[in-house]
Amino acid sequence: MRTNRWICIMGLCGALTLPLPLAATSSLLLYNGGPLADDAHADDPHENQLYSQTTKAINEGRWSDAEPLLDQVFSLHGRRADAAIYWKAYVKNKEGRSSDALEACASLRQNYPQSTWLKECSALVIEIRGKSDSPVQPQAEQDEELKLLALNSLMEGGNANALPILQQILEGQQSERLKERALFVLAQNQSKQGQELLGQIVRGEKNPNLQIKAIRLLAVAQGSNSASTLESVYGKSNDPSVKRAVLDSYLVMNDPERLVQAAEHESDPELAHHAISELGAMGAVSRLSAIYNATSSKEVKASILNAYVASGSKGADALAAFASSEQDPDLRRKAIRNMGANGGSAAILTLLAIYSKSSDEESKRAVTEALFVAGDAHDLVAMARSEKDPAARRNIVGKLAVMHSKEATDYMLELLNK
Repeated sequence: MRTNRWICIMGLCGALTLPLPLAATSSLLLYNGGPLADDAHADDPHENQLYSQTTKAINEGRWSDAEPLLDQVFSLHGRRADAAIYWKAYVKNKEGRSSDALEACASLRQNYPQSTWLKECSALVIEIRGKSDSPVQPQAEQDEELKLLALNSLMEGGNANALPILQQILEGQQSERLKERALFVLAQNQSKQGQELLGQIVRGEKNPNLQIKAIRLLAVAQGSNSASTLESVYGKSNDPSVKRAVLDSYLVMNDPERLVQAAEHESDPELAHHAISELGAMGAVSRLSAIYNATSSKEVKASILNAYVASGSKGADALAAFASSEQDPDLRRKAIRNMGANGGSAAILTLLAIYSKSSDEESKRAVTEALFVAGDAHDLVAMARSEKDPAARRNIVGKLAVMHSKEATDYMLELLNK
């Protein structure tokens, strides 16, 4: 069936929600998969066959083959006649016949005023006129997607009216959705005036509802060049959400030094822990270890042990070191358990060594939990066979009982048959 879902200009990434770049062609803006997809089954089999042939020709870029097929589809005056007009405009534009494409879109508007293809044709008109001396003005469009597409066309063309129109959108009564998209267009503008306006929003001087999104966009658009601005915002703000957005931006910019400063000096424990988590996601293991060794806070150390997990293999060695050397039993056990989340053969060997040497039952229990998290049924079975302490053995068997592993299942059957 023809895809009616528009590609969302606002995209996602985890915590960072960003718009997709505005499309250079209407088909890229409007469709998820290819320029043409099969519509609902047509009533006329002949029309359906012709439309399928047209689909193939357009998807393969065979414009000269597609045009006569589209003429045949239109001549049937069936349920796909309006689609044929749009795609004929699309093909003509691809062939460099922009004036003919504009005429085709005008014909669609005149003859099929209720067509679901009008929006696609309007986007095509904006694209074509954006390359001329008479671009479509955003104010002329009622639809938000088309308004933004027209605005982006003006911005790319260096039109002097573009920035004032964009500012009117940001400061006016338009929807938050349109404002967020306009903000993305602004972030791409490298003019001095555009960057000044974006800076005002980042600092919360204008449009405070957009401040957090502006912070994230600034980091993406300017990278490390935005570091000093964001550091200033962080230092002056009392809003934890704003500060958190800045910390997220440091991760995007790959700026561990400023994250370390926040981790060491932030008075809000939740923000300090968030900075530590971001360092872990960045893989800044050496900096995390330096903080760990310098602090006396058990909570900070526990947060760092969790951050090592986010560092993946980079954090495995640090966890192994603290699992063996940490004097605080709670922290030592946390390090042991987190080794299971990191996994890897080296971690397994370290865990087995800790289990065999430890006289601390809680640490041995932590090893069992780590091996369970790592999915290591093989070594858990071996431990269950050799463990002399009934309670410890029951704990191991309890873990094996819920593992979907052949070795675990075979061992369970072995116990039942005894």
